[in-house]
Amino acid sequence: MSEQAPASGRRKRLTQEREREILEATFALVAEVGYEQATVDEVARRTKASTATLYRQWENKPKLVITAMMARKYPPLPNIDAGSLRDDLVALARMMPAPHPKGAPTLGIWQAVISDPGLAQALRDVLFAPYLDALRTILARHVERGTIRPDNPALAHSEMFLMGSVLVEKLFTGTEADADQLIAVMDALLLPALTSSS
Repeated sequence: MSEQAPASGRRKRLTQEREREILEATFALVAEVGYEQATVDEVARRTKASTATLYRQWENKPKLVITAMMARKYPPLPNIDAGSLRDDLVALARMMPAPHPKGAPTLGIWQAVISDPGLAQALRDVLFAPYLDALRTILARHVERGTIRPDNPALAHSEMFLMGSVLVEKLFTGTEADADQLIAVMDALLLPALTSSS
């Protein structure tokens, strides 16, 4: 079960330094005890913050944990326009994040995603959102260029394909999907579907 925020009051913005301190403490806690055992109360205790402050800032534990992962590892996503549809998708695949930041093998995020809908939503909203936005931009550009038919049904499933390819590798084999694996699946399945003329 994810920890949910109490009734929200007026949101007071934390300083960048204070936010970074809290996110570092969250990352360290989850790396130490795992996602399930980490609590917002313990983050508050370690950072001498109130739980109300943490809930106002991040709403719930899943978003706090995912934001802590993002702050530790992932830079902003640059614009992707490599020319062809395949080149754009390959460039996106090479920017996709690994589920676990290196040095924190006990985060246990993927196992928790299965049983915690709040964490799954936070994973999408915080961690995957920039990549899904980039995918939408790529697909819209290639529809406009005529590479993809606007009525191609594969367009409606492309986001699920991108997320699913990353998740399935972890759940089925216990290993992280790398860019080469994602590109191989794109070449075999997604590209043919997107460029089909029928």
